[in-house]
Amino acid sequence: MNGLLQNHQSATWQSRIKRWSVAMVWLIALPTATAADPPSHPLTAIEIAGVSLATLAEKIPDILQTQGYTQINSSLYTKSEAASNGRSMVYRVEIDDTVSARELSYSRSLTGGRNKSPSSRDAAIPDGEIAMVRQLYDAVCNVGEDLQSERKCAPPQPAIIMINNGMMLTIDANHSVLLKASDSSTSVVVRGSRIE
Repeated sequence: MNGLLQNHQSATWQSRIKRWSVAMVWLIALPTATAADPPSHPLTAIEIAGVSLATLAEKIPDILQTQGYTQINSSLYTKSEAASNGRSMVYRVEIDDTVSARELSYSRSLTGGRNKSPSSRDAAIPDGEIAMVRQLYDAVCNVGEDLQSERKCAPPQPAIIMINNGMMLTIDANHSVLLKASDSSTSVVVRGSRIE
């Protein structure tokens, strides 16, 4: 009888030790998994001409060349399209990668031609840009009223969307943006630090 009781107690303790071991492994692994995969900032995923802060550098040339951009140097890509009155629409995408940060900039502007008259102020931002511009605006301006006011989030209009009067805005210690989009020209910059 004594032997049976000892075997039962030994089995009970072994079962408890196994459960505690499994629990300890989970407790040790849980903080590691959480620390290894921090939540990403909304600005990281926004694509500017198909490129985001998270896009692998070796994929960028193919992404932009597929859209008709020509690589000018290691960081600058441009393309041009005919516009009205003998003018051209010029697009520039620049990717500035450093060890500590990546900066994406995009611009669209009209050049050339004899007729320099301004475009109609009720013309809308082009369809090819509106999704990118709205995503960027929403990421920065879908915040409380005080922060909206501080970031100078002008209410979006079909013909113009702007943040901080079109000047560079520091969002936090790791991210900055510039957004000024209109029917006639657009300037966008997104900067993000590489967080180790």
